[in-house]
Amino acid sequence: MHQTDSTKRIPKSLGTDAKLFGRYTLTDLAVALLPGVAVVLLMQVIVPSSLTIAGYRPQLMTLPLAAVAIAIGGIFVYVTPSYTSSLDWIGTFAAFYRDEQELPHEDAKAHTQIERIHPEDGVIERTDGAYVGLIQVEPPTMALATDEEWAETCEAFRDFCNTTVRFPIQLFATTQPFPVDEYLAHYEDRLDDPDVETNPRLAALIEHYVEWYRADLAQRRMTIRDHYVVVTVSPREVQFDSESLAQQLTDVPLLGVFVEARYAPREAEQRAAMVEELDDRLGRIESGIREIDGCTTRRVSVEEATTVIREYWAGESCEEGRTARKLRTTPLVGGPA
Repeated sequence: MHQTDSTKRIPKSLGTDAKLFGRYTLTDLAVALLPGVAVVLLMQVIVPSSLTIAGYRPQLMTLPLAAVAIAIGGIFVYVTPSYTSSLDWIGTFAAFYRDEQELPHEDAKAHTQIERIHPEDGVIERTDGAYVGLIQVEPPTMALATDEEWAETCEAFRDFCNTTVRFPIQLFATTQPFPVDEYLAHYEDRLDDPDVETNPRLAALIEHYVEWYRADLAQRRMTIRDHYVVVTVSPREVQFDSESLAQQLTDVPLLGVFVEARYAPREAEQRAAMVEELDDRLGRIESGIREIDGCTTRRVSVEEATTVIREYWAGESCEEGRTARKLRTTPLVGGPA
């Protein structure tokens, strides 16, 4: 099974561990006690019994230090995400710090599945030869929507999937930090205005609002959620007409290889056909989503799409302008950015 095949995900476990209390298992108990056991072994085996510090034997601190270590282990178990176990999380941490943080481009392609970027065509090419494009979706605000409005929106999305989507797509959602400094810059600039400088109460009110707003966003961990539709076109989809005899013969073992070699279009023609087909699919996705009440869409540029992919793999925000400059000067995206 290919490791990137998201349609065939096999869980590592089915929650068969015996629960001691709540969601905590015997494994969680062992992880919590492990630091305490390590401290006891360290004090008893490594530290000499004859050693004294300021007249006190270190062994006298064994139980207090073990209690602190167990408390730390318990906190680790408590903050373990619900989608994994505490033992697996330790393995994740160990693998993260053990593995290399930067890989050569050829090695990185095995993970990212990105072969190259085509700024002139506005597409991203995967390692399997497929072209990729993104559509960003601005959904309607449904916080105060009624059950009927939710039902109508869901039905409209279902109709979109059943009528417009005739090719594979992926839905991707991510978050980015809320630009609090940019939002509050207007209020902070007001503090330098003459009418505010001559009115201490107004200045104090603005300062209090800025301070409160920053603290409130930090407490709520305010973020902006972005939604994307990922559209692809594979070389095979444009080589022949879907209903042609040649297309049907390509599925025949051995014979299909000769048919593709004889009748498949040239590389330049195939590339142009893939770009045209991707553009058509992106247009159909845009028009179909816009028919959903309250939804707006926009086509994502290849520079911004590269930034989205880069942030996904880097796990941190990246400067889009820096990505655009890199694409303009490097035909093949590789090496450290």
